[in-house]
Amino acid sequence: MQQCKHCQSSYPISSLIHIQEEGEDLYFCCNGCKSAYFLLKEYNIEGFYDKAQNLAPPSNKQKISTQYYDSQAFREKYVKNQENLQSVTLSIHNIHCSACIWLIETMLSKMDGVEEISIHYTNHKAKIIWNDQEVLLSKIIQMIYDLGYDVSVGKESAYKEEQEKRGYYIKLIVAIFCTMNIMWIAVAQYLGYFSGIQREYQILLNVASFILCTPVLLYSGSIFYKSALINLRHKNIGMDFLVFSGSSITYLYSIYASFVGKETYFESVSMILTFVLIGKFLEISKRNSAGEILQSLHHQIPQSVKVKRNAELIEVLPQEVQVGESIEIFAGERIVIDGILQSPMAMLDEVALSGESNPVQKHQGDLLLSGSINLNQNFTYTTTKTFEQSNLNTLIEMMENAIHSKPNIQNIANKISSKFSQIVLCIACFTFGIYYFFFADAFAHSLSIAVSVIIIACPCALALATPITSIVGLSLAYKKGILFKQGKFLETLAKVNYVCLDKTGTLTEGKPRVIEEIVYAPYDSEMLYAFMQQNNHPIAYGILDYLQKPQENKPIEDFKLYDCKGVEAMCNGEVLLGGSLEFLREKGVALEEVQKEGSIFAFAVNQKLCSIFFLKDTLKAGARELLDGLRKKDIDFCILSGDRNEVVSEIANKLGIDTYYSSHSPIQKAQVIEGLRKEGKKIAMLGDGINDILALAQSEVGISIVNKSDLALHSSDVIVMQDSLELVLQAFVIAQKTFSRIKENIALSIVYNIITIPLACFGLVLPIFAALSMSVSSIAVVLNALRLSKN
Repeated sequence: MQQCKHCQSSYPISSLIHIQEEGEDLYFCCNGCKSAYFLLKEYNIEGFYDKAQNLAPPSNKQKISTQYYDSQAFREKYVKNQENLQSVTLSIHNIHCSACIWLIETMLSKMDGVEEISIHYTNHKAKIIWNDQEVLLSKIIQMIYDLGYDVSVGKESAYKEEQEKRGYYIKLIVAIFCTMNIMWIAVAQYLGYFSGIQREYQILLNVASFILCTPVLLYSGSIFYKSALINLRHKNIGMDFLVFSGSSITYLYSIYASFVGKETYFESVSMILTFVLIGKFLEISKRNSAGEILQSLHHQIPQSVKVKRNAELIEVLPQEVQVGESIEIFAGERIVIDGILQSPMAMLDEVALSGESNPVQKHQGDLLLSGSINLNQNFTYTTTKTFEQSNLNTLIEMMENAIHSKPNIQNIANKISSKFSQIVLCIACFTFGIYYFFFADAFAHSLSIAVSVIIIACPCALALATPITSIVGLSLAYKKGILFKQGKFLETLAKVNYVCLDKTGTLTEGKPRVIEEIVYAPYDSEMLYAFMQQNNHPIAYGILDYLQKPQENKPIEDFKLYDCKGVEAMCNGEVLLGGSLEFLREKGVALEEVQKEGSIFAFAVNQKLCSIFFLKDTLKAGARELLDGLRKKDIDFCILSGDRNEVVSEIANKLGIDTYYSSHSPIQKAQVIEGLRKEGKKIAMLGDGINDILALAQSEVGISIVNKSDLALHSSDVIVMQDSLELVLQAFVIAQKTFSRIKENIALSIVYNIITIPLACFGLVLPIFAALSMSVSSIAVVLNALRLSKN
């Protein structure tokens, strides 16, 4: 990558203008930058560059060569490798409706080597997965260019989006100005029809209307015509074609009517396009506000980080930082890669990770999570992950995957909307023929009715119904500390009617305390302490809290974990066993049955029982409220635990749960869920995401309550980023409300078209009001979706 000498923007060296001046190599991104540089040099004011930073590149700079997308610099910064495949997320510009998305997805999916292409209607972000052994990314980008759309990535996306909005805004202003003036002329024309008007004045008013209507049609409406013509080249008819055909036919007829002395409809053309543009402008504004969560996450990634290398502090891309390097974070900066604090103390804001707004104090040796903000003073830390593995990047990837994945109900809506425009065009032609040939109606009146049919139809509202609501629901969930890995899980969770609940760490605190110990033979507590340190089970932590921490740990070898049974290891030549009574019996340890409450952990050395620990856990806050909330939603539930029957039954009795399963291994848990699914139940498994991997995978939706540092867990579908059962219930509430809004929006758009198209066919809707109602229907869908964010 090489910086432009004037604006300092970085580009591939192959795409820059190279000039040698007085033995110095100069590079410019465009002729504008080159001219500006030499102008400053001519007047000896090169000192300007010492004061100016990050100059905005000129708006007329060349489009970056498609070869840039194959460069190593681009791959390191934006491309992610997935086994033998590559993936990238890009912004696609100039998309106007669902037909545009359908066209791009269809054409790219036909290319050899493109495994998956998904474009989200709300933010126009495209996720492309391809095999670069079969097709280069530059070829895929070129196809997008050939279809008439533009592509950007990183900072360039924000720049192009701003340019796109500015151009849209100017077109809208021109349309409003011309329409307001043309309406005054229309008033004069209508008065003239009733009171009488001379032919020459009528022609003069028609010419004025023509002059004012033409820029609206050819300039403001160009976004519809360009898209419609490109779609037609690829044999596709979308909403843009409906606007294009309706307004163009009316415009051409009005020119004809001007010459033969009949009524013109220039004001209708102008108002139709203006109403549609206003509707699209409001729709885009609301869509952007719906996707602000993901945008804010992307903006949290700094362009560079300060790394200590060879006793110097240098700035490098986050993707270039290696594990074990030292990074310095200034006050107010965001941590972008996880690591361990080297400095004595740091004060962080972790609101982006868990929603917790209170500052969190960290001490030397503590884990620092990417996404946190340094609040008060500079500090240094050592990285423990690469940027790709970092907490923040994982969070962004999960949000992107959630937004790009399409709920099943959207596939139905897409199938309807993909054929909708073609059906409407056929209805309009049929209506025109009926009126003109069978009712001996005037050509102008028949044409007006056909145009109303074309204009009033709104496939846009149907296409918007699911994606806009999904992104609002996903954003609302994230704000509350709930992360859906894919958007489809909103729909799936909304349909769940049965929940399997893990006990330890889910319904209980997951921190059992030793309440009693029965010693059967003397044992080395330091050896037991070292043995328990090898295990991350809550019971192991409870025993560690009970034992005194030794000065030094004894060596533990050949550590083995038996799921939901126990552990085994060697220490100084002795065989250590720990776990349930049944496990020790299986290993040949002689012991008697013990009848006491609480979880049991037995410890034996060389087949000899040394001690039995009795531990007890406490109910987690909000457990009863969660179950009451599920009951109100008519969702049944059970406990699915690997703990002893006595312990599980005690918790079940406290919570009023009738059905529970105890002493179940991970495989047995998965078998229980499989059996429930065969009974027709839609299952959600709520567990800790570690010991319940099989059960979480077997259920329709796996929900995990995890620490914010464990976001990389792949076993669960929904992650609750705070240890709160209240948020688990909120996940169900958000999913059900989101799915309800999706169904409302689809129903609204279908009912709208069922009612309005027949009205237009019967000649009860003028083209102007057809355009207004079409815009209102799209805005209504967006506003209905945004009602979710107010909950």
